[in-house]
Amino acid sequence: MIIDSLEHATKYKFGPAWEKAFEFLTKVDPTIEAGKHIIDGDNVFALVSEYKTKSHDKGRFEAHRRYVDIQFLISGREKLGYASLQTLEEETLYDSERDVEFLKNLPEVPSISILVPEMFMAFFPQDGHMPGLAYEEPEPVKKVVVKIAVDALKHFV
Repeated sequence: MIIDSLEHATKYKFGPAWEKAFEFLTKVDPTIEAGKHIIDGDNVFALVSEYKTKSHDKGRFEAHRRYVDIQFLISGREKLGYASLQTLEEETLYDSERDVEFLKNLPEVPSISILVPEMFMAFFPQDGHMPGLAYEEPEPVKKVVVKIAVDALKHFV
């Protein structure tokens, strides 16, 4: 997992797919329509959504195998939970078509971070994450999740 400001995204050297994702995020128009936005075919695309954050007890851990999630808020505030997949148990079977599996919630989430505009969180296949949690009270947010195919990333040796 990475938590950082948008201005530092170029410090991470994951290759052209990563660069395309952040080029999109640095230029994203706050009035962008909800839905899927293609950046580089199936290798890099963005999902824009608007919703109201939820209380922690309604949160759900998820993980992805084929894509890295770059979570970025256009407006609002949101908490996201994090736990290593090694500490989580499967709740639903992995859905390869949707590239998602849901995991059992823990009594206490090991790590909760606050996401605000100009910050991003990157979740890799080994990262369980619980998005959409209310900062204090539920509030409306507008969010971009850029999906980067794991195979399109340059890995460190």
